[in-house]
Amino acid sequence: MSKKPPKHSELKKAKSTASRLKDSWMRGRSAAPTVRIRPQRILIVTEGTKTEPGYFEGFRRRINESYGREYITVEVCGAGDNTVNLFERARALAAAGVEGYTQVWVVFDKDDFPSENFNAVPALCLGAAEGDTVFRAAWTNEAFELWFLLHYEYIDAALDRGSYGPRLTRILERSGQGAYRKNRRDMFEILESKMLHAIANAERLEKCNMGKSPADCNPGTSVHHLVKELIPYLDIAD
Repeated sequence: MSKKPPKHSELKKAKSTASRLKDSWMRGRSAAPTVRIRPQRILIVTEGTKTEPGYFEGFRRRINESYGREYITVEVCGAGDNTVNLFERARALAAAGVEGYTQVWVVFDKDDFPSENFNAVPALCLGAAEGDTVFRAAWTNEAFELWFLLHYEYIDAALDRGSYGPRLTRILERSGQGAYRKNRRDMFEILESKMLHAIANAERLEKCNMGKSPADCNPGTSVHHLVKELIPYLDIAD
């Protein structure tokens, strides 16, 4: 099967609200808008303190520098907590935010946590909307590195947690990018050009897992939903 990234027509067809607001905002910069658009403030709270924050920091830097925090602001917090506790931590951080948030994302893995706790977080997020703030879950079963691997290949067979790192290392070393480590801070830059391919693979896997609970989706991920919210603010070509 060809590994050429697919055309992004489906993603553009389902353009997010954030993207539409961005387009409207950019067109209206030369004249005073008749309706004030509320800036997008996105908080990403992650279970891990190295892998996930290191990756999403790449989005934060690029987006905040491009928009000067004028229209959209992305904040990343590596909370070092898990499942239900992580959700509660995200709620507390959102409540403490002086300017408030439009989106709060809870990013977590299955690991060895009980299935009921893992499955509970997406439901808790759906029921946690407060005012103009929505909560969303970006989960991975079993490890966040599955999202990295989907940039290179489609995977629908369960992987042992210990195999993700060595598999990524083999891929990265073939292109002269060195071994994979959880504390690498350049994964966003390494993977950026393959982002649309990863989304297509994740959506294909999501269809394969349709009807299953998150804990029963091994492998499975919903991280692409978060990335699809951020991608309109990046200069990603089809």
